[in-house]
Amino acid sequence: MKLYFGFVLFICITCKAQFVTTNNNSFFINNSKYQFIGCNYWYGGYLYSDTLHNGKKRLQKELNFLQKNGVTNIRVVISSEGDASYVYRVAPSLQPQQGLYNEALLKGYDYLIMEAAKRNIKIVFVLNNNWEWSGGFGQYLEWNGYGTPPLPKTSNWDWDAYCNYISKFYSCDSCINYYNKWIQYVVNRKNSFNQIKYANDATIMAWELANEPRPMKTEAIATYQNWITNTAAFIKQLDPNHLVTIGVEGSIGTANNLSLFEKVHAIKSIDYATIHIWPKTWQWYNGMDAHATTDTTLAKTKNYILQNDSICKIINKPLVIEEFGMHRDGNSFSPKATVHNRNKYYEYIFNTGNSLNIAGYNFWGFAGLPQNYNPKHFMQKGMAYSADPPQEEQGLYSVFIKDKSTWQLIKKWNKKIGN
Repeated sequence: MKLYFGFVLFICITCKAQFVTTNNNSFFINNSKYQFIGCNYWYGGYLYSDTLHNGKKRLQKELNFLQKNGVTNIRVVISSEGDASYVYRVAPSLQPQQGLYNEALLKGYDYLIMEAAKRNIKIVFVLNNNWEWSGGFGQYLEWNGYGTPPLPKTSNWDWDAYCNYISKFYSCDSCINYYNKWIQYVVNRKNSFNQIKYANDATIMAWELANEPRPMKTEAIATYQNWITNTAAFIKQLDPNHLVTIGVEGSIGTANNLSLFEKVHAIKSIDYATIHIWPKTWQWYNGMDAHATTDTTLAKTKNYILQNDSICKIINKPLVIEEFGMHRDGNSFSPKATVHNRNKYYEYIFNTGNSLNIAGYNFWGFAGLPQNYNPKHFMQKGMAYSADPPQEEQGLYSVFIKDKSTWQLIKKWNKKIGN
């Protein structure tokens, strides 16, 4: 009996040790440094139920491919709200109605976790979204009496109105209440395949409060900070095993305020910081392909990484560059277009990050097996899920499996860091 108890205790300790932890500016697993070059794989949980495109087999093949190229980390969205009436939104939804959860779809996340575990791939799960393409904050506000949100590509679209609308999420008690119920439901979920509770599964690296949450208006900064503090503490109370991060884009996501970036990441329940880098979207160059990787663009990229990393050095927490992307050459969406600029940009980010001991990277994004492209650009009904969500042109930032030069680059850098 003593031997049996000792064996069980050993197994429990071993399982506990496999969770990703932090020490200063680095991640660790079992006292070994864990550094990664991974990818955004937002749709990973959707594939199991995508029988039209043999999603179960597709997922297995794609995870095999990622493992072969040294990828040990994927960032996955585990939130989608509302119905399909807005055509630029992810469908079907994990929460089609407030408080009603799609069990058939959630089974796909169970399967993803199980398959990722077989390949020693860790998962960062994103629990909400600042933007409309998955429902996100706007859908919670609409459900709770704030009217219809301004939506891109519709007649009522207005950026300032959208900012004003979304900023109200942080002071909407009923919105946050239902959001917390979703968090509790997911964190306490028992995997239908391996019977392991999500809170106890070491395959999950971290819970992310939301994708790119911004205060949106200066008047909302105080409620934004409170939301981060309270939500992170709530998750830690439910699940002390896993890391928690916010999901911000860096200082651009905190009203261009490095002090605010520092304050929210210094919160005790926040374990590490993130930044995103989008040079074309942020108009770091004029959008012309010839200027995509000029010295000016690269200098702005380096400066942005340095600024945000300096804060992480002060608060002594790891930094992950968890989104970055570049168009294909010629600003093309076609899989046939070359990717010389993209490869140069990826290499520059890896080189810059390596000099600073950046803890991890997730490029945007892994397109998997399909090579989504069509004359209408946006995702059409019946198309397979891919790197670019429904609100973006298919092929916009997709790294296709056939982009051999990019994968050679990723594999090379993963070998450099020991993956």
